Order: sequence, then structure tokens, then C-alpha cells
Amino acid sequence: MSEEASSPPTSGRAERALVAVNSGVLIALMAAMALLVIANVIARYAFNHSFVWAEELSRYMMIWVGFLGSGLVLRIGAHLAVDVFQDLLPRRAAQAMRVAVVAVLAGAFVAMLWLGAQYVDFAWGQETPVLNWNFGLVYLAIPIGAVLMLVYLGFIAAGYVRDRQFRSDGALSPEEATL
Repeated sequence: MSEEASSPPTSGRAERALVAVNSGVLIALMAAMALLVIANVIARYAFNHSFVWAEELSRYMMIWVGFLGSGLVLRIGAHLAVDVFQDLLPRRAAQAMRVAVVAVLAGAFVAMLWLGAQYVDFAWGQETPVLNWNFGLVYLAIPIGAVLMLVYLGFIAAGYVRDRQFRSDGALSPEEATL
């Protein structure tokens, strides 16, 4: 585990800007979702009136939060991972294993991008049940999330392969994200 002893690599200006925009959008979506759900609960129990569109809208916002947030979580190494095996390997073998992990992740994200684009194309002409919005807009979260994960993987790949390092974040660290 001596590989993890050095400090995490620093982020460039483009990465910091992307993280700031990505985080801002996530915060706005989560705040709006929380306010919407709370307002709907209050309206239902205090005024015996429910906003029929609130559940559908909050569900779609949760989908976007999941896909937009997955890249940020990847960036700090907080996704679930089984990394015990590489601790048992010599440094070069562990690095080769991490190259394979990065390649598999990149392939999965490219597949997710391609399939997500197909879903968007398929659903573009359909409407959501209550809001009558274009369903393709909901599915657009998949390819956008895949692109973000590919970009964040590009930001961390070299440090991860070389020294098993992720970015550190003042708000959240991988250790704090574990159960």
C-alpha cells in the first residue's frame, strides 16, 4: 500500500472548471428535487392537494443526478471496487492490472455513450406521461453522463495507473464515502 502514500495529483484549470460546473448543476438539481418533494408532502398533508407532476419530475431529476454525479465519484475513487488483489501483486504487475481496469472502464463508458445515444434516438418522439415532455431529454442523461465519466477517467488515468491515486476533493474523500 506504499503506492498510496504520495499526495494526489493536482487538477488543471479545465478540470477545476468542469468540476465546478458539474457540482453546481448537481447541487441545483438536488436542491430543487428536495424542495419539490417537501413542497408536495406539505401540500398533500396540509392542504389535501398534491402536485401530480412532482413525482415524475423528481424521478427524472434523480436520474440526471445519478448520471451527472457518477463522473465526480469516479474522479475521487469512491465507486465500489475490489482492489485487494492488486495489493498482493508486485508494482509492475499491479500497474498492468490498473491499465486493464482503465481500458475496461473506457470501453464500458464508450458502450454506455453509444447505447445511451440509441436510447435518446428511440425515445425522442415519445412524451412523458404527466408532463408531456420529450422522453429523449430524460434519456439524454445517459450519454452525457458517459462523456463526463470518460473525461474524468482521462483526468485520473495516469495517476491511477502509476500510483493508484485519485483526485482529492475538499468536500468528499473516498474514505469518507465508504460505508
